[in-house]
Parts: sequence; C-alpha cells; structure tokens
Amino acid sequence: MQSFNLHKKIRLRILNFLLLSGVAFGNPIGDIVESTGVGSITRNSEDVGNNVGLEVLLKDEARTQQGRMKIVFLDNEVLDMTEGTYAYIDEAYYDPNPNLSRMSIRMVQGTARFTSGQGLRINKANVDVSTPTAQITIKGTDFTTSIDEIGRSLIILLPDEDGNASGIIEVSNNMGTITLDEAYQATMVSSLDTSPTSPVTLANITPGMIDNMFIVNPPSEVRQAMDDQRADEQNDDQGILDVDFLEFNELEQDALADSEEDLEFSELDIDMLGVDFLTDLLDVIDDLTKTTVSLKDAQADSGGGTVTLKGAAIGFNSDSQYNIFVQDGDLYFYRNVNGLIEIVVANGNSGYINTTVEGYSGRIDFGTGDPTIEIIINQSN
Repeated sequence: MQSFNLHKKIRLRILNFLLLSGVAFGNPIGDIVESTGVGSITRNSEDVGNNVGLEVLLKDEARTQQGRMKIVFLDNEVLDMTEGTYAYIDEAYYDPNPNLSRMSIRMVQGTARFTSGQGLRINKANVDVSTPTAQITIKGTDFTTSIDEIGRSLIILLPDEDGNASGIIEVSNNMGTITLDEAYQATMVSSLDTSPTSPVTLANITPGMIDNMFIVNPPSEVRQAMDDQRADEQNDDQGILDVDFLEFNELEQDALADSEEDLEFSELDIDMLGVDFLTDLLDVIDDLTKTTVSLKDAQADSGGGTVTLKGAAIGFNSDSQYNIFVQDGDLYFYRNVNGLIEIVVANGNSGYINTTVEGYSGRIDFGTGDPTIEIIINQSN
C-alpha cells in the first residue's frame, strides 16, 4: 500500500512521476524589484522569502498566493506574476557571446507577463518560455500566459508603447505551430495533443485586465475560436477538453440531491468564490453526517470508466470544501482553503483520503477494489 502524509500546502499527483534534476548555481541571475502580499522564492526546498531586492538564482521556484511579484533578470527580461502563479527558472546561462547565452522559464500555473530583454547578454531567440501544453519562441516580445489547473494555456501578445505589436511569438506543441504578430492577438492551447487555436484579436482589453479570470472565463473571441476548432476537427469521439463548459450549470445543482446520477463536473466548474473560510462547526458536522449517509454509493461515469466514491460526491462538497471531478478516467480532488490541496488518482486505483483541516475531519473512499493508496492529510496553520 502506498501511504502519504501531507502538511500545509499540498500538491500531489499519483501518476507516473517525471523527476527533473538540476544544480542551483550561486551566481545571481536577477532580483525581485516589486513584491506585494503573500509569495515566496523556494530554493533547494527552502523558502527564502519574497522581499524586494532578494537575488534570484538558477533553479529557483517563484510562487505568488494572495500577492504579486516582479523579477528583473540580468538582460532586463521581466517576469511579472499575478496572484496564484507558479514559475520555475530552468536555465539561465550568460556567455560573453549573446548568441551562446540561453534562458528557459517554465510557467506552471496562473497568469504572468513576460517581457524579453535588451538582447545584449542573451539573444532574444534563445529565450524560451514554456507552459504545460505549449512552447513559446520569442522574437522580441511582450506577452502574457494564463494557465489553469489542468495545463490549458491562453497566450496573448501585448502591444508596444505605440499600440503596435511588441514583436512576434510562435506557439508550438506536438500538433503544430501558430504565429502571433498583432497586438492583443491570442491563442488557446488545450493539451499537448490538441492544436493551438487559430489566432484571434481581442477587443476592448488592456494589459491590466488580464488576470486569472481569463482562465475561468476566456474572452468571447477565444471561446469562438475553440468552438470553430472543434467543428473543424469533426471528431465524434470528443474528450473532456473538447467540451464547452460554459454550456453547463453544474454549480447551480444540489450535489446531494443529484448524487445518484451521473454528473458532468470539471475543474472549470470550480467556484473559487464559493469557498467557506468561516465555517460554523455545527453546520460542518451536520453536512458531514448528510454526506456520509446520502452519498455512500455516489458514482460518476466519465472518461470511459466508472468511479465509485463513499463520503463525497462528484462536484463541490460543502462539508469538506473539496471539488471532485473526473478527467480522462483519472479522479481529481481539489481544495483551496488556507492552502492548496490537489490530488490526482490514476484510473483504476482504490484507496482513501483521510483529511483533517480546520473546520473538517473526514474520510473519502474511492475505487471498488482492495485499497492500494492511503493518503493522510493534516493541514494546520
């Protein structure tokens, strides 16, 4: 049996792990020039703070929570991160010959703006920015990336001071490449094996309007491009990434009343404003009792397989504050109250999650076979 104990901020994927190794070099490659609210630089698994003036090193991990952070690198590349954003600095090599220098940054989640530098220390063509679903090649550019929890990436090219395109970027993945060369031109990339949507130009926006709401509710031009892409593919065997989640109203449904029905719920249906941070203990106990009794055999059919839950239901669970959904047969547990908990259980696994957090303590069983996974979460301030 696999056993996991997790404390405070948690991000766990029970899938095939890809381990990336690297050495944190001592020479600074930039520093923090602006920082507000809650955020951190993690170095060698240690939090070294987010104070203005803090030097940034290779292999650092930059995170914002309820805050923002701006990092300026040695060639005046700028990484400007909004709330709830994660980024990893994979590579930063400065050679006397700018053509031999390189920089690579992985955008993992959230919304950030990247501005390429002067090109005096790193040729702009040697600066790569990637997301979970796309690789971005830069040709002297200012752009934003907005990335949701499952890796879908919205990339927007920003204008220069005169309102013209700030440059050109190429957005690529396994299925092809598209070019953005107009101000506020955008593309959505849903997965590594789904082509980037055709470029569309967004109207009536400014850089300051681009934040994580673009993940939850993409601009109408982007939604239309996604619809057109699905129509062109004419694929009868649609996957979850091909579904227009704006057509569904799962958040208006009573999860307890519908627990015996097949529910269509995904991460895009999570109501970030619906989290109850100040729960009444008696209400929690009452909801937990109802959940345990009413949802004993709650099931959801999605992704080609049947997932059995006990102690919770697909959708938002008011007692535990977990959002639960199925994608491609895998079972997702998502909770973001005073710290992030994200658990992905690969299709076919059985086990349980014991969660003890402020305002809730309970157990959720998943799968029908003998338990092979045991997850124990203790989260405290």
